[in-house]
Amino acid sequence: MNLDFNNLYKNISKIIKGSTIDLSDAVFVHPWSMVMICLLLIERMPDPNKKLILPNKSETKAYLKRMRFDKILSELGYDKAKEMLDEVQISERDNVNIHELMHCHFADEFSARLGRFITMFKNFGLNESDAQLATAVVGELGNNVFDHNLGNWPTTISGCIIAAQHYPSTHMIEIAVGDPGVGFYGSLKAAFPDVSNDIEAIKLGLAGNTGRVGEIRGNGLKVIQQWTIQNFAGTVMIHSGNGLVVVDKTGMKESKVNKILGTVAQFMINYT
Repeated sequence: MNLDFNNLYKNISKIIKGSTIDLSDAVFVHPWSMVMICLLLIERMPDPNKKLILPNKSETKAYLKRMRFDKILSELGYDKAKEMLDEVQISERDNVNIHELMHCHFADEFSARLGRFITMFKNFGLNESDAQLATAVVGELGNNVFDHNLGNWPTTISGCIIAAQHYPSTHMIEIAVGDPGVGFYGSLKAAFPDVSNDIEAIKLGLAGNTGRVGEIRGNGLKVIQQWTIQNFAGTVMIHSGNGLVVVDKTGMKESKVNKILGTVAQFMINYT
């Protein structure tokens, strides 16, 4: 099972089994799914019966080890799965086509590490100007995490989790930013008391609205859409709560999906 954006939702009932997250059939885990799995693990962290089943394929386990997934497992208390990854041997050679899982717990930590994304995007094939712009998009997504969850984190785990992958054969880049926070609905309901569900809340955010009462700003997601779609014929997708909204050059698609803690946002870009 190739755990890309579409296959994740097609197979979600096979992956989420109560307190168990089952990745046994996974053969590759894309950034969106990688961040989503981290949020599912965080949500189950307090459960004494929590369990993660690693992929059966040794190559997939090696990829997760290369992504430093073991660090997340250690942080969240999935000790048995972490010990199994510890036994996996990998090459320490650099792979410029992946960005290891990054968990920034605090806003200043995120800001300090943001500059390295310029180099990453240049390694991924973008020119200097586009690498700067792509990094600004990551900065906007990360800053949103801390702005809208300040003092309101639902669990003991805070911050943003970031993963990225470059597919040189198709000239495509995926970068996902997730957080175990209050989500779009939780962020916007004070400023927009009439918002009734997660999809409506996501659409309000994409339209340039902010949940910070008294502030006019909030155009960041609007700019991200324009940049991604107009410059790179790309796609922006956001899953928050049980709402999923996908925006590309054909328009906006929305659907109700499995409920998650917090939010995952991703932009996919194509370059020449």
